[in-house]
Amino acid sequence: MVQRLKGRSCRAHRDGTDRKQMQAHTLLDLIRSNMSHPVDLLNQTADALKASGCSLRELTELLSDAEGRVNRIKGLNVKGYTLLQHLEHLHTQLQEDQSTLRPVVDITQDLLKNITTIFLMLEEMKKDFESHSSQMDGAKLELFKKLNNIHILGKVDEVPKAEKHAMELSKEAAEIQQILRDETNSTDLLGVMQTGAYNSIINVIEKAEMEAHQSQSSTDRVLQDMMEGGLTNRAAALKDNPSHVLKEAMKTQIELNMLWNTVKSQQDVNQKKEKTKSLRTGILTVKNNLRNIRRDDTAVLIESAKSDASASSSTVSNMTERLKRISQEVDRITSTNISVNTHNMLTDADLTLKNLITALPVLKDKITIVEAFSGTAPPSGNISENIRRIKELIEETRNFVNRLPVATTFNGKSHVELHAPKNLEDIRAFTAVDLLLNLHPSHPSHADKRRRRRQDKHRDHSFFVFYLGSENGSGDYIGMAIRNKVLVCVYQLGGVVHEVETNQITETTNDKSEFDRVLFHRVYQDAEVNITQQIMSQKPLIVSPKRHRPNTTTGVLQLDPYGVVFYVGGYPQNFTPPVELHYPKFRGAIKLSYINDFAVSLFNYKHAVNLEAKQPAVKIPQMEVSDYYEGTGYRLAFIKEPDKIKRRLFRFHTNSRETNALIFYIGNQDSFFCLSVERGFLVLQGQQAGREIRVQSDEKVSLFDKSLAITIGDKFIVHFGLKQISTDHTQTNYRSYYIGGLPDQLRQRNNITAPPLRGCVDHLSEDAQIVEYNRTIGVSIGCPVALLGVHAATLYSALSADSLFDWDKLPLTVSVGFRTTDTHGSLLRSSSQGSTSVHDLQLSLGDGYVVFSSDNDTLRSDKMFNDGKWHYLSAVRRTNGLELIMDNIKVIQRQLTHDREEDQTLKGGKFKSCIAHLYTQRPEKSFIPADLSSLSLSEDVVLGWCNLHLPPHTQILPEHILKRPQNHKPSPAPAGSRCRPPSAQWAEYQLLDDHSWLSYTLPQQDLNYRPHFSLNIKTKSSKGLILHVAGRGVVPLLALYVANGKIKMSLGHDRIIQHKQKSNDGDWHRVDFSVERSSFHLLVDGVRVTDGLLPNNEGSSLDLMNPVYLGGDPTGRATKGHSIPMNSVTGCVRDFKMNEEAVGEPEGRHRTLPCSNRLTETGAYFGGGHIVKDHFFTLSSQFVLSFELRPEHLTGLLFHVSSHKSSFDVFLIENKVGVRLKAGMNTVSLSVTTPESLCDGNFHLVTVSKQHEVIQLEVDSRLEQKRVPFASTWSSTTPESLYIGGTTTKHKLSLSSSFFGCLRNVKLNGLRVSFENRSRSVHPVTIGGCPAE
Repeated sequence: MVQRLKGRSCRAHRDGTDRKQMQAHTLLDLIRSNMSHPVDLLNQTADALKASGCSLRELTELLSDAEGRVNRIKGLNVKGYTLLQHLEHLHTQLQEDQSTLRPVVDITQDLLKNITTIFLMLEEMKKDFESHSSQMDGAKLELFKKLNNIHILGKVDEVPKAEKHAMELSKEAAEIQQILRDETNSTDLLGVMQTGAYNSIINVIEKAEMEAHQSQSSTDRVLQDMMEGGLTNRAAALKDNPSHVLKEAMKTQIELNMLWNTVKSQQDVNQKKEKTKSLRTGILTVKNNLRNIRRDDTAVLIESAKSDASASSSTVSNMTERLKRISQEVDRITSTNISVNTHNMLTDADLTLKNLITALPVLKDKITIVEAFSGTAPPSGNISENIRRIKELIEETRNFVNRLPVATTFNGKSHVELHAPKNLEDIRAFTAVDLLLNLHPSHPSHADKRRRRRQDKHRDHSFFVFYLGSENGSGDYIGMAIRNKVLVCVYQLGGVVHEVETNQITETTNDKSEFDRVLFHRVYQDAEVNITQQIMSQKPLIVSPKRHRPNTTTGVLQLDPYGVVFYVGGYPQNFTPPVELHYPKFRGAIKLSYINDFAVSLFNYKHAVNLEAKQPAVKIPQMEVSDYYEGTGYRLAFIKEPDKIKRRLFRFHTNSRETNALIFYIGNQDSFFCLSVERGFLVLQGQQAGREIRVQSDEKVSLFDKSLAITIGDKFIVHFGLKQISTDHTQTNYRSYYIGGLPDQLRQRNNITAPPLRGCVDHLSEDAQIVEYNRTIGVSIGCPVALLGVHAATLYSALSADSLFDWDKLPLTVSVGFRTTDTHGSLLRSSSQGSTSVHDLQLSLGDGYVVFSSDNDTLRSDKMFNDGKWHYLSAVRRTNGLELIMDNIKVIQRQLTHDREEDQTLKGGKFKSCIAHLYTQRPEKSFIPADLSSLSLSEDVVLGWCNLHLPPHTQILPEHILKRPQNHKPSPAPAGSRCRPPSAQWAEYQLLDDHSWLSYTLPQQDLNYRPHFSLNIKTKSSKGLILHVAGRGVVPLLALYVANGKIKMSLGHDRIIQHKQKSNDGDWHRVDFSVERSSFHLLVDGVRVTDGLLPNNEGSSLDLMNPVYLGGDPTGRATKGHSIPMNSVTGCVRDFKMNEEAVGEPEGRHRTLPCSNRLTETGAYFGGGHIVKDHFFTLSSQFVLSFELRPEHLTGLLFHVSSHKSSFDVFLIENKVGVRLKAGMNTVSLSVTTPESLCDGNFHLVTVSKQHEVIQLEVDSRLEQKRVPFASTWSSTTPESLYIGGTTTKHKLSLSSSFFGCLRNVKLNGLRVSFENRSRSVHPVTIGGCPAE
């Protein structure tokens, strides 16, 4: 193939190709020559097209931008149109609101026009209220005296009648003697006697007979009027209008007085008839003697007449004496002429009391309304005092009703709702119910009998007795019912129902007082019922107790304080009781005596339904003479013959386990004496003739079964057993005395802090006479001896309770309630703790958790319980381990460490807690919490009330506890005794600057239950804190502050309310603010702002913590994170109160002074600060320093100078002025004690001088001096700083406490020392003047 190709020739093809190439070149040249012009044109066109393209692109961009603008304008137009429509709608609404507002404005204007009339009406209401209050106050003593003695019908006082009649007889005898003298020489003596004296005596006899008949008819008339219901109708009218209670009571009193007068007149009838017969006999004897007289026997006649006159006078005297003795006997007996009406009188009295009790809640509501008015009106001490007195009257009335020995009869259709116990915390772990009851037989109709035969045959003998529990019938409760005549006690704890079936109850008729006494005791889950049948009979039958010890661990009664009801005898139609109590209403009589140790009466009801007013009252005979003092009140009695100064003797007998209580008080405006027991020691304290008195027994004295005698003469002597304590006494007049307690005003006036007595008092006598009480509050009849034990205490170390346990029997159970705010400490332990004993037990707190340790096992709670609230635990030691129940919830966490919690928790620091209702399950022990007073207690245990959060001045603490150092470091309270208690004026404090504050410790229970604060403030600050208190939980802070000149209140979380007007005008403004369950309130000058709201009732779960601060936040932690100021306002505060009670002096203070708006006098006031004069004082061989001082506290540093090795101090310590000079290790001191107190409110002149080797001190012309052996070494060549009133340097000091009080006329070497010039002031100091006394 290749050879063939090589052999072929390509010339022809090449020639053809060359020709075509030539033709192509020719064509190309032709085209080039012909197309040069079009190409140029095309290039120009292309350039033009390029330029047009650029223009088009720019135009496109402009169009796109214009389109966007158009679209935006369209959107704006749409929005504008919508807004226009909305504005038109709003305009229409505003027009409608304006038309609606016009009538409101008119009404407001009318109201404003009538505001003067309204205030005038309020003023009239106030005057009427004061008038009624004063009338009620004046009549109350007489009213209650008559009510207390209404069944006795009064006593008869015959002495004035007898003396009057004796005077009449003496007058007649004198007339006879005068006639005899006038007619000595007359021969017509017999005729004169017959026509003169004889007729006169006959007239007297006839007058006496007429008076006797009138007395008889008056008595019959009054008795008839009483039996026809005059008193009953008038008592029933009391129910119609409570405002007429006083008026009707006074009418009743007048009628009773008439009744007593008629009774006395009736009793005079027989006596006057007897005297009439005696006079007739005497007259006949005189007449016969006169007839036998001859004319010649004139002398004999005269002597005979004189003898007869003397005999008549003697007869009159004897008759007067006899009548006095008869009157004294009459005073001791009861009138028998109308004793048949006693039952009717008691019935009427019962009805009157029921109507009075019905009226009292209405009166209380009126008082609440008046208090609301007084909150918006200007302060009025008169109204407040009247309200307080009326409240006391109501309390006294309720207490009187509690003492009535009358049972309430239920007819099967009635019921009573009582007020729930005031302190539900007291019945959570322990509940005691004491009542009397019986059953009444039913008398059904024939139709009822047929219907009941078709029903349950036992239903007719089953009744509801009482129910205490939730208003909806769910949850925990306590109740009683009768099933087929058998009493059943029922209680539910933590959802578990427990029943105790007892015995049959006595059935009796309506008019008989045969009762069974029921004592129900529940302590945690265990219960016991004791019944005494026919207790009023001569041979009551004591039934063996019924006991219930369930194998459960839930033992705390949980009740909502806002939803508790207490029904007795029945229940409302809209209430369904638990199935265990769902029976017909009670038919019989019930007298409720006690709930725990507080008296209860069915007459003090909240509501009563279908109680028959004319139902015969069942009077219960009194079996006991003791009075039980509940620990909340007192009894007042008036001295007999108060104006007569003589030796007085008081005797009484006590039964009490308390170790801190007030027993007896007597006093007047000038002096007082108070007998109390403090920490078990009997203490007599008082004040008389300017001297303070305090005498204490050498050893502890038990008030249980103790007889006391008090003798008041030249000495005040208290006899107890064979021992006594006494003090000197100046005879004075006393008008009244108190037993078991005191009113608040007397406590505050005399600074008495002993709590009221809780226990029994009987056989009280004054000068060997039985005492009649004039006022009784918090005292009931009878003595519940079983409940007298002390069940609460304050602990500063663990309680040793070894004697309460039986260590050889398991399971070992202990239950106790406690509260504390500390994180570490021991509550209870066995005395063998830490020894070689095989058994031990301890309950403690570690980091706030409850720790239960026994032997080698330890159980720890899963949550903290140091929140200051009451918690209840039950600890069980079994053979297989430990069990711990906290507030009805079982703890399941187990800790198997062998470390002793005591070793960790009790190292250093002070532990404080309260315990109550300690109970151990032992078969031989009663179902009552342990009596703590029977244990062997250390001095770290204070028996009685829980003092966990009480103010320091009211606590009764062990002495060694008082001496412990405090952990906190606020400005300490001034050292030394205070010269005088702070008056109302001295309770004004000036907050000097942003860092000023005052701190208070208030009762924790009051701080967290509907707290109500009030104060007065004067400030020009536009911003600053007034009050704040930190909290935990839902309300982290409560604060009152000023912002933009307006007063605001905050509860944190942006919950703020404010007053609309500015209050920083430099004037005083009163501020009230409080927290309720679902709201909080603020009032400024009586104007209430819109309330703040608290969701979910957060106000009922407050957890505010002490201290409460006035002024700034010293730590900065409480206000951190809240939109409120941290610094204090600058100004004055005064009258700081909580729940209308003055809070007293602050515990700590910083940069505060007395308010400067008081009257001042020359001088400088030192309130804890001092003044420094730099380079001013030279320690030389000669100087004279003089000044005047008026101390507020009796301890403090006055002057201080120090150099490198020497120092000079002038100080005040407990009414003694001292001077100390020191050079190296050498010291010389001298002091002057003034005969008169430095606390007399006057300035005292002090002069300190040094002349070479002699130092001299003179105080009010009393001089002391001493030689200084080291005078040559005690000197300085350069002037040193002079500190006045205190110093920040604490070394080389005789006394570190600052001076509180006033200094003036300070001179050094005769030259006045100026506090204003070349001085430095360390606040708080006021150099512009001293508060005037």
